[in-house]
Amino acid sequence: MLIQVIQLAALLPLAGRGVPAPQDRSAALPTCFEDLGLLKQKVEQDYAGFQLEITGDRRRAYDQAVQRFRAAATRAEGDACYFLLRDYVAWFNDPHLFVYQSGRIDSAESARRAAAVRMTGLDEAAIRKQLVARIDRLDPLEGIWYDQRLRLGVVADPAGPRGRFIAVVLTPDTATWRAGAVRATFTRRQDGTYDAEVFAPNYARRLLDASIHRRVLLRLSPGIWGKEFPLAPVDSGQLDPVDAHRPTLRRRPGTVIVAVPSHDPAFIPLLDSLLKANEGALDSADRFIVDLRGNEGGASFVTDALYPWFVSPGMPPAPELKSREGLMLSSPDQIAYAQRAFGSDTSAFVRGLVARLTASPGALVPLYDTTVPPEAPSPYPPPRGQARVGFLVDRGTVSASEVILLDARQSARVTTFGEPTAGALDYQSVNIVRLGPEENRWFLGYPTITRNRRLPEGGMRGKGIVPEVRLDLARLADPIGEVERALSRR
Repeated sequence: MLIQVIQLAALLPLAGRGVPAPQDRSAALPTCFEDLGLLKQKVEQDYAGFQLEITGDRRRAYDQAVQRFRAAATRAEGDACYFLLRDYVAWFNDPHLFVYQSGRIDSAESARRAAAVRMTGLDEAAIRKQLVARIDRLDPLEGIWYDQRLRLGVVADPAGPRGRFIAVVLTPDTATWRAGAVRATFTRRQDGTYDAEVFAPNYARRLLDASIHRRVLLRLSPGIWGKEFPLAPVDSGQLDPVDAHRPTLRRRPGTVIVAVPSHDPAFIPLLDSLLKANEGALDSADRFIVDLRGNEGGASFVTDALYPWFVSPGMPPAPELKSREGLMLSSPDQIAYAQRAFGSDTSAFVRGLVARLTASPGALVPLYDTTVPPEAPSPYPPPRGQARVGFLVDRGTVSASEVILLDARQSARVTTFGEPTAGALDYQSVNIVRLGPEENRWFLGYPTITRNRRLPEGGMRGKGIVPEVRLDLARLADPIGEVERALSRR
């Protein structure tokens, strides 16, 4: 299936794989105006959405926006330039199109930043005391969070304006960071999300978008933090206590809940083992809930082991998943991607795809050889159990997690709940490329595969996958309980 192939590279922005090594930082860096020109050239050359959708009135709006960006770029430097480049790609409204920030810095720069780290007099006891004293007035971001070994206390910035927060190291994840250091700062936006400045273990600095899901999951781009304290009783036990990326399985009377925050293939063995250890409970459950809120995407096959417990007899594949209409826009970056992303260059598929791309520069070419009859889709596994199934999603449900949702909607056993998803399957499978030979700070992340040539007709960007039962998740104290009650009524 097309989706199973194209989701393999979706983790690139999460793990940074495939990012070229930065060149010598002593070389003169491009100006912001030059960077904007390089970025624009890459987007127009590599991104199929530009060719398909930026026409007519949309093209006139684009040209006007570019004029504004160019005027601003003549004055922008440093962070201001990054935000301008970010706003340029955001204009396209595609979750798979982004500016990627390099996390590589040399030892001298790392030492300089280490010396400039802001230290506080706050320890865990002081932060817990502050949180408890303001328990009824806390921002959703305030609390103790963790990212594997790293633990942080997030509180209002005593030296900053209202709506600004600092993340203070409580338990370092490396010897180079000390307790009491400010590891990140956040500024709340009007829509309830946050602008974040986050430092990596090597002191590399990234400016990120941050949003909270399930009240306990802080999604960064890239990255996930889990909330440890304070937690409402209904939120306790939702996350893996060590790594918030990991899937979890919880059991209530008559109900099994599987939450999947990430489709990173590294978690396949853990998910499979959780399901194997709880086969009896899954087979006998009255209700089965799959919680995909805040899922960061990855590879669609990560959740294959869930299928027996939500498929129904005779269930057809989702039309979007069995389509062979996928395309690639031919460019040098795309040809290089095709040569490495789809397996060995000795395979007939890779050789044929590269030949089609090479023969048609600047054109959209079929991902599959249209002269070869399609293989029959693999059948779904036999259904197991008799549970009524609910899929719970939100606006953070993106990419590979939308693939399983499309399949689930075909099942007679499944009802979908929550908010519309991110809508990231029109253009899929991310590649990251350098803007130019001298630019080592920022790269372009773009989707390599186009669903069909009819886009934007029938596209999902800006709309997402709309669940059957809409829930106002921000107002519900217990969304899982709401889904559980709804399934019981059905």
